Amino acid sequence: MTQILLTKPKNRFAKVIEIIEQEKHNFRFRRGTLGNDNYRCTIGLLLSHYGWTGYSCSSSDFNEADNKVHDLIPIDAQRLIASINDSSESYDVVIERLERAGREPSD
Repeated sequence: MTQILLTKPKNRFAKVIEIIEQEKHNFRFRRGTLGNDNYRCTIGLLLSHYGWTGYSCSSSDFNEADNKVHDLIPIDAQRLIASINDSSESYDVVIERLERAGREPSD
């Protein structure tokens, strides 16, 4: 008897999606630039997850968070996420698009 294991391919944005799901209730969605209010674009939400307070992009908390985001996803993936963010209406739409994009080959 031969056993075939069917596994769902891993989404390359799985951890990013998990963080967005966890944090999306703490911030209001924003397109475009980072802000020092309770609004965050998706990259800003990721930065805040890692400790950025949202007040300055030249602070130590920003630098530490930025390094952690870079460890999580490469810069080309960050650009894709920013592009998806800026053509979306909410974090839920971003998540949906990242789920699709993460299943596609990254070549």
